[in-house]
Amino acid sequence: MLKQNIVLIGFRGCGKTTYGKALAKLLGLPFADLDEEIEYVTGMTIEEYVERYGWQEFREVEQRVSHDFTRNFSGIVATGGGTIENSKNLQNLKKTGSFVFLNPNFTKIKKYLMKDTSRPRLNPSIPLAQEIDQMWQQRKDIYSASGDYEVNPDYDGDVMEEAKKIIAQIPDHAWPKKPVDKRIAVFASGNGTVLKGLREAQIKGRIPNTTFGLFLTDNPDSPAIKVAKDLGFEGIEIVKPEKGQEREDYDREVLNVLREYQPDQILLAGFMRILSKIYVSQYGTKTFNAHPSLLPKFAGLKDMEVHEKVLDHEEKYTGCTIHKVTEEVDAGEIAVQRKILVEADDTPETLRARVQKQEILGFCELLERK
Repeated sequence: MLKQNIVLIGFRGCGKTTYGKALAKLLGLPFADLDEEIEYVTGMTIEEYVERYGWQEFREVEQRVSHDFTRNFSGIVATGGGTIENSKNLQNLKKTGSFVFLNPNFTKIKKYLMKDTSRPRLNPSIPLAQEIDQMWQQRKDIYSASGDYEVNPDYDGDVMEEAKKIIAQIPDHAWPKKPVDKRIAVFASGNGTVLKGLREAQIKGRIPNTTFGLFLTDNPDSPAIKVAKDLGFEGIEIVKPEKGQEREDYDREVLNVLREYQPDQILLAGFMRILSKIYVSQYGTKTFNAHPSLLPKFAGLKDMEVHEKVLDHEEKYTGCTIHKVTEEVDAGEIAVQRKILVEADDTPETLRARVQKQEILGFCELLERK
């Protein structure tokens, strides 16, 4: 069975992120680093999170993040050094991924780790050199047994050249297919938080197949305009509605702009207008809205109203839904849903911030699909 991911496993410091980015660049594939995604979702570095909550809680978060990537992501995934020690992580990642064990010279890895003070200690009660040796003895057989392929890159070699050698050692059929290139348009009325997050995700290696074509807003004072300029959109259009203008007439102006730019997909990232039948009939199948709830729950509500209702109803989970746009508000076909736990100390403001991050990742999932 063809797997949709290449999952890089190996000891901490072996180069999973470094080689992963190089492989993704050479092959035109999306890249995801599970540790970076955990930091993105939690809003803390791993060191900060472990110091505050401990390793057990970190492994639970890691399990949730790794599960998300088994569903829709297709590309190259770099794992943490201890990720596959958790059997559930191993099972989740194996369902959709072929494992590549990166196994360069251990002595060189150890020498590097002895100088790296940024990584959280697993057992600070013993000397670092002893901890590294113990971890290696504990994990090396797990890596070896789990790997579908094992490669031994030169730790001191040129990264891109070593990446080319890795590609040559793995059968062509094992690599995920390169996603189709897409030109996107983004409509937004507010601060551009999701828009900025998409660009940051692209810089990290997500959505490499995406070109930012058109940015459109109905709000001349929207801070998102500056974000769009900074991101280098091909076109930035401000279509301000006239006082008393019919919705259909406004949408005709928008359609004229879309015909000029011909986007493959349109993302509504905080666009505060309801689109009319004339728009939906022409671009509804290409237009996707982010709603800050797990639809059909709290359909029709906006922004903070949703998060207040989640807390009022004592919901255990919330999240976001990416759905196609239809004439009926929040009723289109669901493309992506991303779920998060509602924490005991959550407020509407903290939920909003956490859900917005899921909207960014949800749009990434949508754009990375073939």
